Amino acid sequence: MSNRRSFIKNTSGLVAANLVSPDLMLEKAPKNTFSHHVFFWLKNPDNKTEYAQLLEALKALKKIEAVKYAHVGAPSINDFDKQVTDASYSFSVLLLFENKKDEETYLLHPLHKKFGTENNHLWSKVLVYDSVAII
Repeated sequence: MSNRRSFIKNTSGLVAANLVSPDLMLEKAPKNTFSHHVFFWLKNPDNKTEYAQLLEALKALKKIEAVKYAHVGAPSINDFDKQVTDASYSFSVLLLFENKKDEETYLLHPLHKKFGTENNHLWSKVLVYDSVAII
């Protein structure tokens, strides 16, 4: 069975079992849904205290009302990953908003400002990728 067919079969099974919300499927994202994907590189990636601090701070961002979906992750590498997969970062956070205006509200929110002020000393690099759904 092709990888694509296997993925579709497995994914539809998860949806049917209510393990994955159908609203999270790409086909269900309303047009103009705005994604804010941020990658962080810790200055001291082996420092467990700093790692835990940034992880907790990232998780707290989902409390901001404008955030519709939040995913905090760490690099995942396996035998199937290609050389184009970048696993050099420490954390990624993917936040979805109903629209760009909600993302702008998030950026100005006191919790987001507090996040930056209290944690910016922890990272050496940050990359942000924003996009708006077109399908």
